[in-house]
Amino acid sequence: MFLIWLFYALPVTIVSGLSGSLYLFANESVDSPVVATTSGKFAGFTIRQTNVWVGIPFGAPPVGALRWQKAQPYVVTDSQNDIIRNATYYSPFCPQIDRGDNTSGPFNEDCLYLNVWSPRAPSSKPNGYPVMIWIHGGGFKEGSATLVIYDGLSWTNAAIQENNPFIMVSMNYRLNVMGFFAQSSLLDENGQTIGNQGITDQRMAMKWVRDNIAQFGGDKNYITLMGESAGSQSVCIHLISPLSAGLFHASIMQSGPCDAVNMLRDKSFAYSTANNLALLFGCNMTNSSQQLDCLRAVSSTRLVAAIGNVSIPLSTSLAFKDQEKIGEAFPFGL
Repeated sequence: MFLIWLFYALPVTIVSGLSGSLYLFANESVDSPVVATTSGKFAGFTIRQTNVWVGIPFGAPPVGALRWQKAQPYVVTDSQNDIIRNATYYSPFCPQIDRGDNTSGPFNEDCLYLNVWSPRAPSSKPNGYPVMIWIHGGGFKEGSATLVIYDGLSWTNAAIQENNPFIMVSMNYRLNVMGFFAQSSLLDENGQTIGNQGITDQRMAMKWVRDNIAQFGGDKNYITLMGESAGSQSVCIHLISPLSAGLFHASIMQSGPCDAVNMLRDKSFAYSTANNLALLFGCNMTNSSQQLDCLRAVSSTRLVAAIGNVSIPLSTSLAFKDQEKIGEAFPFGL
């Protein structure tokens, strides 16, 4: 991990873009803008004409008893309220298969973080800059908002040069078996099956943007949701979901269609997948609550590695099909 201490007007060099590191350009001057959010106070950096904050938490770490639960809001502790934290290095990737080619990782279940790129100059619009929320692709099984190709600096600087500036936000969300899992005792407060946790992560990030983007100079009533591949299919989910209503006002979908019907799985398939995983890890108890507790004790590394041995409900694409229940019914038809 590279940790960079930022000072005013110091020349810096380009550093690896993996999580725990930071992109900066040589011979650029760096400031440390501070922003107050519902997640606490954070110091970012300014490069060229853009203020940047990376690695801001938007959801409670989905670990322990929160593994496979719906996304929960991030709660600031009393001690965190009194300090300004660094938002100058990227967060870990959400657990996924390690490609071993130095393009991803490190990995951690505590991965619900977002990044913000905002024009340095105040907006001339009375309500602030328009906002674009970016959802990364990767077949719902891999990828991260911290990948080099998703760096927002080039996007926002180009928009500034074109005299059409906007704020860009990107987020991580849970993937593969950690983000798309269902089990018979995994129920919400209304007794409904919990699944598609990665979609709830996206929605939690969208709520965070709505509640905080004004602090970055953005207009909460002018938010565009944009994604590519699995990110595009995620946009489609939020378009039809009443649970996402009012969290964005326009959408852009790249590559991933709404009508890919080949991967939708029903509840029985999801439960069967959980049982198969339980067999692999010696968690094949007849009591489903005990089975869930046992699976929660298995490391995310081992669970993700088991994807090659157990067919999980989502591999390369998201299916779309009319369902009685929508919104959280994807990719499972729960």
